[in-house]
Amino acid sequence: GWLVFLWTPPHFWSFAIKTREEYESVKVPMLPVLIGNEKTAGYIFANTAILLPYSLSLYFLGLGALYFITAAISGSLMLVYHYRLTKFPNPNFAWKAYKITAPYLVIIFISLAFDSLFYYRF
Repeated sequence: GWLVFLWTPPHFWSFAIKTREEYESVKVPMLPVLIGNEKTAGYIFANTAILLPYSLSLYFLGLGALYFITAAISGSLMLVYHYRLTKFPNPNFAWKAYKITAPYLVIIFISLAFDSLFYYRF
């Protein structure tokens, strides 16, 4: 539950930066429309900075090494892209960040499934 909850804002806000003009033209109050791309990118990064340690902490609650390694790599990649989004808060880079964020949950859930089949702790 919390993984999905923490993943959702960066996913949707990256897309909202990409499509900000469309939201603005139809008066949909998405975060980038309300506070701008720069602040939204900061919130995306902050949210991902919370998501990464949370996802890694699940290892200490009993998940295995495969999950931990997958969460560390995929979460770190997202964090790097979202940090770069704070430096380049434009629609083109937001689209790249969105494409990194989009498969995250699928990758995490697949690793959870394989982890349950091949459970191994460090």
